[in-house]
Amino acid sequence: MKLPLPERGQPLDLSYIYQMANAINDLNNQIVSNAVTSVVNNGIDLREDARTSNLRFYATATSIQAGNVSAGTSRDWSVDLSPNFLYTPVVTATVQNNTSSTAGNNITLVIKNITTGRVDGNIIYNAAGSIDIRINVIAVGIAR
Repeated sequence: MKLPLPERGQPLDLSYIYQMANAINDLNNQIVSNAVTSVVNNGIDLREDARTSNLRFYATATSIQAGNVSAGTSRDWSVDLSPNFLYTPVVTATVQNNTSSTAGNNITLVIKNITTGRVDGNIIYNAAGSIDIRINVIAVGIAR
């Protein structure tokens, strides 16, 4: 139901307010009946089926410029997830090489720990050379 706009200066009477409340309730009923359910299963907490509108998506990137590194060395990294999730989210992290350096193409990225507010990981440099990379992190979970 499309609600007619009031004229400027028109007093809002009970009939008009009733129509507004009715239109809001109809909209709410349509949203609830058409709610898309999504699933978050982090393998730690219970599987959560939730309306997609209750999910939280967090994406960020952090740059690491390490200069020249030796093969076999490593470095820790972390990303804060702010504001926090209700439960531990599902997290994906990928490496983007910002140069043509072959050392930047030969990296192992490991996620060591995920909490409701932080992701900790480790980068292992498998080849020597100059490093200028970006770690892209995407977290999906239930909103707090």
